[in-house]
Amino acid sequence: MENNEAELNIYKTNARLFQILSYMSEAERRKLKSALIANLPKSESRKHLSVLIPNLSVTKRLELLKRLENWHHSKIAELREHPRKSSFIPAECLSDGVSFTDFIQNISNGGVFIQTEVGFYVGQQITMTFSLPEVEKDITISGKVVRFDSQGISVQFDKLLTNI
Repeated sequence: MENNEAELNIYKTNARLFQILSYMSEAERRKLKSALIANLPKSESRKHLSVLIPNLSVTKRLELLKRLENWHHSKIAELREHPRKSSFIPAECLSDGVSFTDFIQNISNGGVFIQTEVGFYVGQQITMTFSLPEVEKDITISGKVVRFDSQGISVQFDKLLTNI
C-alpha cells in the first residue's frame, strides 16, 4: 500500500511539473533546461525536458516543483487586475446542486481562491456566502471557476466585490 501511495505522489508531482511547464514560454523552458543540464554530461544535454525531469531523483523533482510553483504564483500575481489578500474565511458554497463549506485562502475585489477537495471544472458556476470582519451582513456572490489544482479552485466573481 505504501508503495502505491509513493507512486501516486510521484505521479502527482510529475503531472504538476508538466502542467507548470505548459504555462512557460519557450525561452523560459530553455532557461530551465540549461539549469537542469548544467551538471550533466554533454550527451545528456540534447535531451528534452520531458526526459530530463523524470530522470531526476524524487527529492530533486520535489525541489524543482517547489521552485516552479513559486515562479508560477509570481507570474499569476503579475497578471492579476485586483491584488489578493491572504485570508482564512469559511465560505458556504453551492454548485450544481451540491453544497459544502470550505475556506477562502485569499480574496480580492475580483475573486477568491478556495481550498477544497471537491472536484470542479473550468467554467463551472459557484455561489458563495461568507462574512468579512468589516461588513455587517453576510456576502452572497456568484462566480465561475477559472482555475483548479490539487489545492483548490480560483473563482472569478460575476461582478466586482466592493467591500474588500
